[in-house]
Amino acid sequence: MRHIRNKNDLLAWLEKNAPRKAIANAMIDGRTELLGFFNPIFAGSNPGWIVKITSKRKMSWNVIVTIGKLGLPVYHAYTIKSVSWENYAGGDTPLSAGDNPEVYKELKNEST
Repeated sequence: MRHIRNKNDLLAWLEKNAPRKAIANAMIDGRTELLGFFNPIFAGSNPGWIVKITSKRKMSWNVIVTIGKLGLPVYHAYTIKSVSWENYAGGDTPLSAGDNPEVYKELKNEST
């Protein structure tokens, strides 16, 4: 697997490796929102990205894509129930910052 360089790479990888078929289907005909880069995703986890996926029937999942240990290009996808906004790292690139970075920065500030 090559490195994920942008949102398109992330979503393409996630569509092929979604934790459930329903999530992969929702990515095709629903909405995706990149919440950005989190370090760690939650206490004790590796860093990675969170993508909120909403199906056309309004089912939604927070899907995390974690980076393998030592930053190697090995990725894993899981679902989580809630987002730990205090761990939002953001960044200077759209892949790190997410789709609505100003909103996410405010959520981080409110959570600390």
